[in-house]
Amino acid sequence: MKPIINIVCCIGLIIASHLLIIGCVDPNDDNGSNSSSEDFVELLDNQADIVINAMLRYQSAMNNLVAAIESIDEDVLPADVTVFEQAYSQAYLTYQAAAVHNYFATANSGLVESTNLYPIDVDLLEELIANESYNFSNMAQQRANGFPALDYMIYNEGGLRFYLLTTPKSLEFLNELVHSMSKRADALVEDWTGALREDFINNGGTALGSSISEQLNKSLIYLEDHVRENKVGIPIGLLGPNDSPIPADSTKIEAYYQSVHDGNSEFALQLLSTSINEMQTIYLGFGIDVTQRQGYDDLLLARDQSGIHEDIVAQFSAINLAIIGRENISGDDELYQAIQGLITLYKSDLFPVLNVQDADGATDGD
Repeated sequence: MKPIINIVCCIGLIIASHLLIIGCVDPNDDNGSNSSSEDFVELLDNQADIVINAMLRYQSAMNNLVAAIESIDEDVLPADVTVFEQAYSQAYLTYQAAAVHNYFATANSGLVESTNLYPIDVDLLEELIANESYNFSNMAQQRANGFPALDYMIYNEGGLRFYLLTTPKSLEFLNELVHSMSKRADALVEDWTGALREDFINNGGTALGSSISEQLNKSLIYLEDHVRENKVGIPIGLLGPNDSPIPADSTKIEAYYQSVHDGNSEFALQLLSTSINEMQTIYLGFGIDVTQRQGYDDLLLARDQSGIHEDIVAQFSAINLAIIGRENISGDDELYQAIQGLITLYKSDLFPVLNVQDADGATDGD
């Protein structure tokens, strides 16, 4: 929470509060309905830095993964394998934040599809390796790509060293896969640090197509589809928007092979937690120096909607507590419902106050 100035005199406090609200709200804003391209520059400037920071961290982690794979030769030394496994874990974690920002950059339109569709199609992966017929931009290969492919190769029975030594042409595939992932990370950084940053900042207002609308809608859709559904709902047997029951399937969790190897899904929970933390970073506006700058919470407070703000912060806490309270994704629906609660607050409270239209048109969470 941001520091609040203590004012002894009650009358002075009331006056100061009203002045604060008046000063923070653009008199021409009318809760966003009349906002122009010049509104929200401070907010969007900070949000652009948040996006770029996520992309830079992912790029750096992928650079480390490239260096690690280039150190592995035909002897597949155990020490080199250990370095690669550590670099993989860090890259997978940093990917989670980059993937939340699934908007504007054209290179990001295929980030999730090329990097993190799971469960892996093992038969397809083995066929691609054997035939050397891989194309990492081909939609037909999406279930044999990215981190799920790495998860399988590293943590399948026998481990990565055994797999590379006993599977012909697998080292070449692994090398090409990692380099393709790294190039996509480079493209994202190039996009966001170029003209796109200024375009994002200058695209004010809250109408459909504005930066605020795109950021809030696309990140929320990511939360619904790739966090609530893929990370939690499908493995435990629930599928929105009406929590429809489906057969539970623990083999469909993220980082499945590592979970089997470790005997728990704690790494999958870390991946989930990183996604939630990035959503919270967007909302609170935490800058790259870990100081809290202007975020969507400030827009709520400027509109005298502290109750909604407190509800949203409490729901983020509820999700994190639900994550901390379990060792496996599979199990009860507490975590799923906690995430659903945040979606409900965004659609029913945050969006209407900011005059942001729910772009997917679904009633889920309303």
